[in-house]
Amino acid sequence: MTTKSKLTIISILTYCAFIIFALFTDVLSPAKIGITWTIFWYIAAAGIIYYLWFKNLIFQRVMYFSKALGLTQTDLAKMLPNLKPSQVVPDPSKPAILAPVFTFPLQGLDILNAKLTPMAKEKGIKPFR
Repeated sequence: MTTKSKLTIISILTYCAFIIFALFTDVLSPAKIGITWTIFWYIAAAGIIYYLWFKNLIFQRVMYFSKALGLTQTDLAKMLPNLKPSQVVPDPSKPAILAPVFTFPLQGLDILNAKLTPMAKEKGIKPFR
């Protein structure tokens, strides 16, 4: 099973768990908060789940290419312009199941992905699955 499939299944199950929780606890009941807010929170939860799915997918791709190219955390940090002191670049040598949510932005992952994908293609590394 590919990483994309695994992350998709996890995301769908997480959203289903959110819906089941909301239905059985009446937290988002239209009678309590109104139909507008109920719809808003269901859509917001779907958006958050999609964002996390996408960020984790890009993160896994970046870590895959980093490991295959033998890059270190400092090598990745050198590839990023305008790195803030609060941003911690992920370390390819340490196993990470999920992307860092608060310490590293999606924009940084996109920059690394754009730089690592052509490098991996040049070296003949298999595409990320």
